[in-house]
Amino acid sequence: MRKEILTNIEDLNRYLMKIEKIFPTKDLLSTDFDKKKIKSYYKNSSSGYKFFHSKEGAFHMALNYDGVFNKEGYLTQVKEISSLITEKDTSCVLELGCGKGFNSIFLAKQFPNIKFIGIDISQENLLVANKKSRSMDNVSFSYGDYHNLEFKNESFDLIFEIESICYADQRKVLQNCYDKLKQNAIFVLYDGFKMDGFENLPEELKIAAKLVEKSMAVNNTLEIGEWLKIASEIGFKIKSCENISWAMMPNIGKFQILARGYFKYPFLSKLLLTFLPREMVMNSIAGLLMPFTVSNHAQGYYKIILEK
Repeated sequence: MRKEILTNIEDLNRYLMKIEKIFPTKDLLSTDFDKKKIKSYYKNSSSGYKFFHSKEGAFHMALNYDGVFNKEGYLTQVKEISSLITEKDTSCVLELGCGKGFNSIFLAKQFPNIKFIGIDISQENLLVANKKSRSMDNVSFSYGDYHNLEFKNESFDLIFEIESICYADQRKVLQNCYDKLKQNAIFVLYDGFKMDGFENLPEELKIAAKLVEKSMAVNNTLEIGEWLKIASEIGFKIKSCENISWAMMPNIGKFQILARGYFKYPFLSKLLLTFLPREMVMNSIAGLLMPFTVSNHAQGYYKIILEK
């Protein structure tokens, strides 16, 4: 029998108590993740992403618009970006937080006459990305911090990111991208945000949302309305902003079922922590809680297109 995805507050409170038995939530919520800790998170979580998430190297959520999980959903974001590329006269594209190159390599194969550049702060990820793309001459990967993009102004026709700027100082990244885009060029984002009115939610939902962030080494996401205001203040036009949380529910539902298995027996859960990297195991918190926070409008997953 297929297990039910849990989303109601009563079940949430029960699982928050289970989490507390394994990961003292006060310590986790007070953790501040700097660049070094974020790099450590990805390094130590890499095998978990590969085994439980995507063997092909995707670090982002699958989007399944038909409501049924399928690994082809990991390509949904890049296929939509591909459609945007065909609409414009595009010669150079930048990906922020390229990881192991999953997204840019796919696009580079679709558009052999367009130059794709990916930047990331993880040397381990970049080694994999460059190895995978060594036979391709229209894509390159290098170390880069999206708070300080070392490219000439007005260099790119399109910049995109998929679940990477959640780690950023949003105003700095938006300003950097604005400067590096050509006039009328676009910045395409797929990322998670707190929903507007977050502070008015029940306390257990706010705690759950913050635990989701911290368990993935994210310090604090903004409410979507606040983020859009910053983008507008910098000079971007908001071409579209679409809440597509429902499309990732099949993926996060799958994660929740796996995570519920982990939290079922606290003794065994603690024992696993002695053998596996803590950062990797912490992902189980996000996997467990995201269906609650998304279904109850604490967090949302958005597709946003900004134009300079």
